[in-house]
Amino acid sequence: MKFIRKPKNNNGFTLVELLVVVVIIAALAALSLTIGPRMMAKAKANQSMQNIRQIGPIVSVYAADHSMKLPAAKGPVAQPDNKPDEILQWNEVCLAVIYPETDHAEFKTKKWWDSSSGSKCFLRNPLLKDPTWAPLNPGYAMNEMIVENITTATEAEAPADPLAVSVALATIPDPGRTPLIAPYSNWHYRYDASQIRGFNKSPLKELLIDGKIPVLFVDGHIEVLTPQEYVDRKLFAIPSVPKA
Repeated sequence: MKFIRKPKNNNGFTLVELLVVVVIIAALAALSLTIGPRMMAKAKANQSMQNIRQIGPIVSVYAADHSMKLPAAKGPVAQPDNKPDEILQWNEVCLAVIYPETDHAEFKTKKWWDSSSGSKCFLRNPLLKDPTWAPLNPGYAMNEMIVENITTATEAEAPADPLAVSVALATIPDPGRTPLIAPYSNWHYRYDASQIRGFNKSPLKELLIDGKIPVLFVDGHIEVLTPQEYVDRKLFAIPSVPKA
Protein backbone atom coordinates (compact mmCIF):
# COMPACT_ATOMS: atom_id res chain seq x y z
CA MET A 1 0.00 0.00 0.00
CA LYS A 2 1.45 3.32 -1.06
CA PHE A 3 1.21 6.41 1.04
CA ILE A 4 0.78 9.73 -0.76
CA ARG A 5 2.89 12.44 0.84
CA LYS A 6 1.15 15.77 0.99
CA PRO A 7 3.20 18.61 -0.47
CA LYS A 8 4.38 21.24 1.93
CA ASN A 9 2.38 24.47 1.98
CA ASN A 10 4.80 27.15 0.73
CA ASN A 11 2.21 29.88 0.31
CA GLY A 12 3.08 31.73 3.54
CA PHE A 13 6.00 34.02 4.35
CA THR A 14 8.89 33.03 6.49
CA LEU A 15 9.94 35.20 9.40
CA VAL A 16 13.04 36.31 7.50
CA GLU A 17 10.94 37.41 4.52
CA LEU A 18 8.62 39.39 6.77
CA LEU A 19 11.57 41.11 8.40
CA VAL A 20 12.99 42.03 5.00
CA VAL A 21 9.65 43.55 3.97
CA VAL A 22 9.44 45.54 7.22
CA VAL A 23 12.98 46.87 6.73
CA ILE A 24 12.22 47.92 3.14
CA ILE A 25 9.00 49.71 4.17
CA ALA A 26 10.82 51.49 6.99
CA ALA A 27 13.60 52.59 4.62
CA LEU A 28 11.09 53.91 2.06
CA ALA A 29 9.20 55.77 4.79
CA ALA A 30 12.40 57.39 6.06
CA LEU A 31 13.36 58.30 2.50
CA SER A 32 9.98 59.90 1.80
CA LEU A 33 10.16 61.92 5.02
CA THR A 34 13.57 63.24 3.98
CA ILE A 35 13.14 63.79 0.25
CA GLY A 36 9.41 64.57 0.18
CA PRO A 37 9.62 67.97 1.95
CA ARG A 38 12.64 68.93 -0.15
CA MET A 39 10.81 68.13 -3.38
CA MET A 40 7.76 70.08 -2.20
CA ALA A 41 9.91 73.07 -1.24
CA LYS A 42 11.64 72.94 -4.63
CA ALA A 43 8.29 72.84 -6.42
CA LYS A 44 7.09 75.89 -4.48
CA ALA A 45 10.33 77.75 -5.26
CA ASN A 46 9.94 76.99 -8.96
CA GLN A 47 6.32 78.18 -8.85
CA SER A 48 7.36 81.40 -7.11
CA MET A 49 9.85 82.10 -9.89
CA GLN A 50 7.27 81.29 -12.56
CA ASN A 51 4.79 83.66 -10.92
CA ILE A 52 7.22 86.58 -11.09
CA ARG A 53 7.82 85.84 -14.77
CA GLN A 54 4.08 86.17 -15.38
CA ILE A 55 3.78 89.49 -13.55
CA GLY A 56 6.06 91.32 -16.02
CA PRO A 57 3.83 90.91 -19.11
CA ILE A 58 0.71 91.91 -17.13
CA VAL A 59 2.37 95.12 -15.97
CA SER A 60 3.42 95.81 -19.58
CA VAL A 61 -0.17 95.39 -20.77
CA TYR A 62 -1.34 97.81 -18.10
CA ALA A 63 1.32 100.37 -19.05
CA ALA A 64 0.43 100.13 -22.75
CA ASP A 65 -3.19 100.93 -21.90
CA HIS A 66 -2.34 103.79 -19.52
CA SER A 67 -0.04 106.18 -21.39
CA MET A 68 3.04 104.04 -20.66
CA LYS A 69 2.77 104.47 -16.93
CA LEU A 70 3.39 101.84 -14.29
CA PRO A 71 0.51 101.07 -11.95
CA ALA A 72 0.77 102.93 -8.67
CA ALA A 73 1.46 100.80 -5.64
CA LYS A 74 -2.03 101.92 -4.67
CA GLY A 75 -4.42 104.33 -6.29
CA PRO A 76 -7.99 105.17 -7.25
CA VAL A 77 -9.56 103.22 -10.10
CA ALA A 78 -12.81 104.43 -11.66
CA GLN A 79 -15.70 102.02 -11.20
CA PRO A 80 -18.60 101.44 -13.62
CA ASP A 81 -22.14 102.74 -13.01
CA ASN A 82 -20.87 105.84 -11.22
CA LYS A 83 -19.80 103.85 -8.20
CA PRO A 84 -17.27 105.52 -5.86
CA ASP A 85 -13.64 105.08 -6.76
CA GLU A 86 -12.03 102.13 -5.06
CA ILE A 87 -8.43 102.01 -3.90
CA LEU A 88 -6.66 99.12 -5.58
CA GLN A 89 -3.18 97.91 -4.88
CA TRP A 90 -0.87 97.18 -7.82
CA ASN A 91 -1.51 93.44 -7.53
CA GLU A 92 -5.27 94.00 -7.68
CA VAL A 93 -4.75 96.20 -10.73
CA CYS A 94 -2.98 93.28 -12.40
CA LEU A 95 -5.90 91.02 -11.53
CA ALA A 96 -8.28 93.59 -13.02
CA VAL A 97 -6.37 93.30 -16.30
CA ILE A 98 -6.99 89.55 -16.36
CA TYR A 99 -10.50 89.64 -14.87
CA PRO A 100 -12.06 92.86 -16.23
CA GLU A 101 -15.60 91.65 -15.51
CA THR A 102 -14.93 90.83 -11.85
CA ASP A 103 -16.04 93.25 -9.15
CA HIS A 104 -12.82 94.68 -7.72
CA ALA A 105 -14.10 94.16 -4.20
CA GLU A 106 -13.81 90.43 -4.80
CA PHE A 107 -10.05 90.72 -5.07
CA LYS A 108 -9.93 91.65 -1.39
CA THR A 109 -11.67 88.50 -0.20
CA LYS A 110 -10.00 85.20 0.61
CA LYS A 111 -13.13 83.42 -0.63
CA TRP A 112 -12.47 84.62 -4.17
CA TRP A 113 -8.84 83.47 -4.05
CA ASP A 114 -9.83 80.08 -2.72
CA SER A 115 -12.69 79.60 -5.17
CA SER A 116 -10.37 78.28 -7.88
CA SER A 117 -6.68 77.86 -8.59
CA GLY A 118 -6.56 79.37 -12.05
CA SER A 119 -4.38 82.16 -13.35
CA LYS A 120 -5.04 84.25 -10.24
CA CYS A 121 -2.44 82.15 -8.43
CA PHE A 122 0.39 83.94 -10.20
CA LEU A 123 -0.12 86.70 -7.62
CA ARG A 124 -0.08 84.39 -4.62
CA ASN A 125 3.40 83.46 -3.46
CA PRO A 126 3.38 79.75 -2.52
CA LEU A 127 6.38 80.32 -0.25
CA LEU A 128 4.41 82.65 2.02
CA LYS A 129 2.66 80.35 4.44
CA ASP A 130 -0.83 80.72 5.82
CA PRO A 131 -1.94 82.46 7.98
CA THR A 132 0.69 85.03 6.93
CA TRP A 133 -0.78 85.16 3.44
CA ALA A 134 -3.78 87.43 2.90
CA PRO A 135 -5.45 88.90 -0.21
CA LEU A 136 -3.82 92.28 0.50
CA ASN A 137 -0.42 90.72 1.26
CA PRO A 138 0.07 88.26 -1.61
CA GLY A 139 3.76 87.60 -1.02
CA TYR A 140 4.95 89.81 -3.91
CA ALA A 141 5.55 93.53 -3.53
CA MET A 142 6.22 96.67 -5.57
CA ASN A 143 9.37 98.72 -5.07
CA GLU A 144 8.23 101.84 -3.22
CA MET A 145 11.64 103.50 -3.69
CA ILE A 146 11.10 104.37 -7.37
CA VAL A 147 8.97 107.46 -6.73
CA GLU A 148 11.05 108.51 -3.75
CA ASN A 149 14.32 108.27 -5.70
CA ILE A 150 13.00 110.16 -8.73
CA THR A 151 11.67 112.91 -6.47
CA THR A 152 14.98 113.21 -4.64
CA ALA A 153 17.15 113.14 -7.78
CA THR A 154 15.08 115.74 -9.64
CA GLU A 155 14.59 117.88 -6.53
CA ALA A 156 10.87 117.83 -7.23
CA GLU A 157 8.26 118.41 -4.57
CA ALA A 158 7.61 115.22 -2.67
CA PRO A 159 4.11 113.84 -3.25
CA ALA A 160 1.80 113.54 -0.29
CA ASP A 161 1.62 109.79 -0.82
CA PRO A 162 4.40 108.30 -3.00
CA LEU A 163 2.61 104.95 -3.07
CA ALA A 164 -0.29 106.57 -4.94
CA VAL A 165 1.90 107.95 -7.77
CA SER A 166 1.81 106.26 -11.16
CA VAL A 167 5.32 106.57 -12.62
CA ALA A 168 5.79 107.25 -16.33
CA LEU A 169 8.30 104.84 -17.84
CA ALA A 170 9.98 107.75 -19.63
CA THR A 171 11.02 109.23 -16.28
CA ILE A 172 13.01 106.12 -15.33
CA PRO A 173 16.51 106.61 -16.77
CA ASP A 174 17.65 103.00 -16.54
CA PRO A 175 14.77 100.47 -16.50
CA GLY A 176 17.27 97.61 -16.67
CA ARG A 177 18.68 98.57 -13.27
CA THR A 178 15.42 99.55 -11.61
CA PRO A 179 13.80 96.81 -9.50
CA LEU A 180 10.01 96.68 -9.74
CA ILE A 181 8.63 93.53 -8.10
CA ALA A 182 10.15 91.14 -5.55
CA PRO A 183 8.89 88.71 -2.90
CA TYR A 184 7.92 90.29 0.39
CA SER A 185 5.40 89.77 3.18
CA ASN A 186 3.66 93.04 2.32
CA TRP A 187 2.48 94.61 -0.97
CA HIS A 188 5.27 97.22 -1.09
CA TYR A 189 8.94 97.04 -0.10
CA ARG A 190 12.06 99.18 0.29
CA TYR A 191 14.91 96.66 0.51
CA ASP A 192 17.28 99.26 1.84
CA ALA A 193 20.02 98.12 4.18
CA SER A 194 17.81 98.19 7.27
CA GLN A 195 14.97 96.22 5.69
CA ILE A 196 17.27 93.66 4.10
CA ARG A 197 18.46 92.70 7.56
CA GLY A 198 14.92 91.53 8.18
CA PHE A 199 15.42 88.65 5.79
CA ASN A 200 17.14 86.79 8.58
CA LYS A 201 13.79 86.64 10.36
CA SER A 202 10.62 84.74 9.50
CA PRO A 203 8.49 85.13 7.42
CA LEU A 204 10.94 87.00 5.18
CA LYS A 205 13.53 84.26 5.22
CA GLU A 206 11.08 81.69 3.87
CA LEU A 207 10.58 83.78 0.72
CA LEU A 208 14.19 83.34 -0.34
CA ILE A 209 14.98 80.78 -3.03
CA ASP A 210 18.24 79.05 -2.16
CA GLY A 211 19.07 82.10 -0.09
CA LYS A 212 18.37 84.54 -2.93
CA ILE A 213 15.68 87.01 -4.01
CA PRO A 214 14.16 86.82 -7.50
CA VAL A 215 13.72 90.41 -8.68
CA LEU A 216 11.66 91.61 -11.65
CA PHE A 217 13.13 94.78 -13.15
CA VAL A 218 11.19 97.50 -14.96
CA ASP A 219 12.48 96.39 -18.36
CA GLY A 220 11.02 92.90 -17.76
CA HIS A 221 14.15 90.87 -17.05
CA ILE A 222 14.63 88.89 -13.83
CA GLU A 223 17.72 88.53 -11.67
CA VAL A 224 18.23 86.29 -8.65
CA LEU A 225 20.29 88.04 -5.99
CA THR A 226 21.29 87.51 -2.41
CA PRO A 227 19.97 90.20 -0.06
CA GLN A 228 23.52 91.49 0.40
CA GLU A 229 24.05 91.72 -3.37
CA TYR A 230 20.91 93.83 -3.61
CA VAL A 231 22.33 96.24 -1.05
CA ASP A 232 25.90 96.19 -2.42
CA ARG A 233 24.64 97.13 -5.89
CA LYS A 234 22.59 99.92 -4.29
CA LEU A 235 19.52 98.83 -6.16
CA PHE A 236 17.45 100.50 -3.46
CA ALA A 237 18.84 103.80 -4.76
CA ILE A 238 17.91 103.21 -8.39
CA PRO A 239 16.95 105.04 -10.50
CA SER A 240 19.46 107.86 -10.40
CA VAL A 241 18.60 110.92 -12.44
CA PRO A 242 21.45 113.21 -13.53
CA LYS A 243 20.95 116.80 -12.47
CA ALA A 244 20.55 119.31 -15.28
